[in-house]
Amino acid sequence: MASSNRQPSLTPRVVASIEEAIAARRAPKGSEAGDRPAEQLLGAMRTVKAARFNAAERLERKHIVSLFAMSMVSLYFVGLSVWQAVYAQQLDAAANRLVTLVSIMSSVFTLVLALIEAMNDYKMKAHHMHACALAVNDLYHEFKLMRGADAALAQEFRRRYNEAVRSCPFNHARVDYLMARTEPDVPWREKAWARLRYAIDVYAVYGLCLILPPLVLVLFR
Repeated sequence: MASSNRQPSLTPRVVASIEEAIAARRAPKGSEAGDRPAEQLLGAMRTVKAARFNAAERLERKHIVSLFAMSMVSLYFVGLSVWQAVYAQQLDAAANRLVTLVSIMSSVFTLVLALIEAMNDYKMKAHHMHACALAVNDLYHEFKLMRGADAALAQEFRRRYNEAVRSCPFNHARVDYLMARTEPDVPWREKAWARLRYAIDVYAVYGLCLILPPLVLVLFR
C-alpha cells in the first residue's frame, strides 16, 4: 500500500528533455538578437558580391558590344566611300551629298566609339569587379560556416570585408545593385525596371550608332 501511494519520480531522461525544451524555447530570442549583426553582414556581403558579379558581366558585354559597334560603323564608312567612288558617275548631286553626309557621320561615330572604349577601359574594370566579387564571395561562404561566431570574430570578418571592397578601385553602378536585388519575391515592376535600365546602359549608345547612319540613308534617299 505504501508503495502504491508513493509519487512517481521523474527519470533523468525526462528531466533532461524538459530542460532541453525550456532551452529551445528561450534560445530563438537570444540567438536572433545575437545573430542580427552577423545576418546584416551576410546580407551586405550577398548583395555586394552579386552587384559586383553583375557589374563585371555588364562591363564585359559593353566591351563586346562596343567593339562590334565600332567595327560595323567603320564598315559603314569604308563601304559607303568605296560605293561612292565606284558609282560616282551614276549618282545625282543630292544622292552624292547624302552618301557623303552618312560617310562623315559614320567616321565621327567611329571616333566617338573609340574614345568611349579608350576612356572607360571596360575590360580592365570588369577584371577588377570580378576579382572583388570573388574575394567577397569567399568571405561570405567562410563566414556562413561560422554561424555561431562571437562578436569579435564577426568584427574581424567585417574588417576583411571592408578591405576587400576598398581594394577595388572602381564601384559598381546603381543598375548593378538593382539587378542584384531582383530576387524571386521582388515585384515584377521592379524587375522589369531593373532589366530595362540594364539594357539601356549596355546597348543604347551603341545601338544608336549602329542604326542612325543607315536610317538617315533610308529616310532621305
